[in-house]
Amino acid sequence: MRCFLLFLIFINTALAQAPARMISGFPPGGAVDILARVFAEEWSKSIGRPAIVENITGAGGLLAMQNLKNAAPDGNTLAVSTDSSLIVYPHTVAKPLYNTFSDFTPIAHAGSTVYALAIGAHVPAKDFPEFVAWAKANPEKSSFGASGAGSALQFYGLLVSQTAGMPMTHIPYKGVGPSVADMIGGQIAATVVPIGTVLPQVKSGKARVLAHSGSARLTSLPDVPTFKELGYPTLESPVWFCIVGPAGMQPESVNRLNDTFVQAMRTPLVRERMARLDLEIREMSAAQFAAMMKSDYERWGRVVRASGWKPSSD
Repeated sequence: MRCFLLFLIFINTALAQAPARMISGFPPGGAVDILARVFAEEWSKSIGRPAIVENITGAGGLLAMQNLKNAAPDGNTLAVSTDSSLIVYPHTVAKPLYNTFSDFTPIAHAGSTVYALAIGAHVPAKDFPEFVAWAKANPEKSSFGASGAGSALQFYGLLVSQTAGMPMTHIPYKGVGPSVADMIGGQIAATVVPIGTVLPQVKSGKARVLAHSGSARLTSLPDVPTFKELGYPTLESPVWFCIVGPAGMQPESVNRLNDTFVQAMRTPLVRERMARLDLEIREMSAAQFAAMMKSDYERWGRVVRASGWKPSSD
């Protein structure tokens, strides 16, 4: 009996000292990976032990979500996710790999931004109308990159193409960073990304943002119009990031984690890092975020159905 008790003590001590995991479904260079590292650092300070970032890339973030789904609900494994993995992807396939509401636990909102349509400097278009004209005249060159098949970024790019009546071939990427790199390199004409991830390239003259999905112009890019301004009100759409855990987590653990991340977003360091991504901070309780997630899930379902999108069997 004494040996068994010592074994239990050893196991509990080992678990208490084991690193926590913050999963990122995308490679370095994109907003998800950056946020995962920012919040893992703050989480580590809160729990007094390492919180490591684990990149599980592939399938537009879906492999990461599958991994999270199978994790123990002990509060030691979380993930930074895009909204598309949770509220868009399930509407685009006949048999989703997971159920957004029964397989995951909403923890915290992690910033909101807008979608940007950016083009490389090699594309001879100075604004969106010129790009539409160029795409129609050069359909074989009119391609856009987006992270993941069935992601919000892909779907939004297709909506832009359909709404503006121009050809744009989708090229899938494992993350935002690689798609931006290929746009700059001239392999693709455009990319659809969270706007903060392309600001450095815009400032260096390597890329141009033609329009974005926000409701008003941004202070970071005051000369860039919204799609709504250009006469496409149906293209107004926010994008957000979040922190989620596996299903079955204890409410007290969820609330404690939510407080950790909300408090982190009040610190100058985290605020500055999120500002670099042009992210708006919205403090929410776990319950408030869960309600917003459900509302946006239903909204995207209506958008997907109205578009005529046919769910794939994947």
